[in-house]
Amino acid sequence: MAKIKTRETQRGSIKTIDRASIMTEHIRQASFKVKDSSVPGTRDSDSPDSYAQNKMSEYGHAAADRAVIAAENLGTAAAKLIHMKKDAIEIKKRKDELLKSRNAKAAERAGESGLHSAKVKTPAEMQKRKAVTRKAMADKAKRDAAIRNSIKLRDSARRARKDAKRSAQAMSRLVRRIIEGTRAMAMAIGAAGTAAIVIVVMCVLFGAAFYFFGDDSSSYEPVSPEVEAYTPLIQKYANEYGIPQYTELIKAVMMQESGGRGKDPMQASECGYNKKYPKKPNGIKDPEYSINCGVHYLSDNLTAAKAKSPVDMDRIKLALQGYNYGSGYIPWAMKKYGGYSYSGAVEFSKQQAKKHGWSSYGDPDYVEHVLRYYPYGNYSYDVINTGPGKLGLPIKGMKRGNISSHFGPRSSPGGIGSTYHQGLDIAFPMGTTVLACESGTVTTAGWNGGFGKCIIIDHGGKLQTVYGHLSSISVKSGQKVVRGQYIGNVGSTGQSTGPHLHLGVKMNGKYVNPEKGWLSMAK
Repeated sequence: MAKIKTRETQRGSIKTIDRASIMTEHIRQASFKVKDSSVPGTRDSDSPDSYAQNKMSEYGHAAADRAVIAAENLGTAAAKLIHMKKDAIEIKKRKDELLKSRNAKAAERAGESGLHSAKVKTPAEMQKRKAVTRKAMADKAKRDAAIRNSIKLRDSARRARKDAKRSAQAMSRLVRRIIEGTRAMAMAIGAAGTAAIVIVVMCVLFGAAFYFFGDDSSSYEPVSPEVEAYTPLIQKYANEYGIPQYTELIKAVMMQESGGRGKDPMQASECGYNKKYPKKPNGIKDPEYSINCGVHYLSDNLTAAKAKSPVDMDRIKLALQGYNYGSGYIPWAMKKYGGYSYSGAVEFSKQQAKKHGWSSYGDPDYVEHVLRYYPYGNYSYDVINTGPGKLGLPIKGMKRGNISSHFGPRSSPGGIGSTYHQGLDIAFPMGTTVLACESGTVTTAGWNGGFGKCIIIDHGGKLQTVYGHLSSISVKSGQKVVRGQYIGNVGSTGQSTGPHLHLGVKMNGKYVNPEKGWLSMAK
């Protein structure tokens, strides 16, 4: 499969949930209007989306025109200054010529009368002439500086004009994408009824979570204009094959496969759904047919991986690697490793290459390559339902049997641990994923005495959770996290006798027993 590289861009951070709520309500209202008035494949010149696009285009052109006028005014001013400079030079030249003529005549008269002292200047006259010269030089320097500044302003105006045009075009594209997304949402609701409404509500809620808890360190690369141009077709076949909520994921796959270029943008020629063209790379010669086959096949992989939502990253990774490797990978990975892992992807690639006598097989880094173009690809959100407990479990699937040391009095482990334990020791293998128990702000992310590598999260309401003895940390101080987000890995750093997670829960500055109403887990 092709490997596409583009420059990195930084995603902005969002500071308030109110804006997300307002935008969600606006999208909901717009969806019902568009549902009643829109028909796929047609446009009404009086529809809200056309009106919005026309208005944004008018605003963009008006801004560009104002920038052009400003640039022309500045250019006129610069031209006037240049003419002033030329006039000043000409006047000075004429004065010099007149002075020379007068001096010549004076010398001639002095010679005739025998007055040899006519051209001799006194010290006072010399000082006066030097002062005049210095003033003339200073005036010239000021004029030159004014001309340079006017040229800079003219160039800035030109750049502003270009920026204004680009901003207007970007705003127009943004409005168009919002409108198209709203129409697709309305169509999905109309086609799938209640089920689609549930899916849309889930996506909006997850979108609000991303909007509020965005990590400033996270980034993703936007897909190319060529990929964006295929959005209507992607939405068409995503609806047809039951995955309308995965439009952005489909775009990310296309971006990795081809960047939206060529006749086979989804690189689906070797897919089983290709019945028209040769089953070889770039065999398909119809972009729409490629999208049809590719979306259908990706839908199969998402179903096989049992993906639940656009942010169910573990299962999405499994589905993506399945799209690259073929149908045999997902059942192999589930049976051997219980899901996706990078080491498993490498192992499968080597096995298949050896089996077929090839030097390589597929792309073991395919998941990482695709997710750099996916807006949610830098997150590991997987909200865990834990029953009546107030906090989520720090390790997925943990049970009471995993607790190796409970809260309260105990003998000192290995002679280095405390005799009154202010948390839970949860025994799991080195490197096991650790999750945030609740949404909040990271206040500590680094070495913390006996806790070794440690994370502390402030959840508000005087509640904090502590995660100690980690082998690695994937968040930083000041970062916002959500319940169930991946934050680090189990380790044995600090005062520890073996791999485990120390979980502490603090309320009003004092440690409390996590098992008393805070966590709910099976035996």
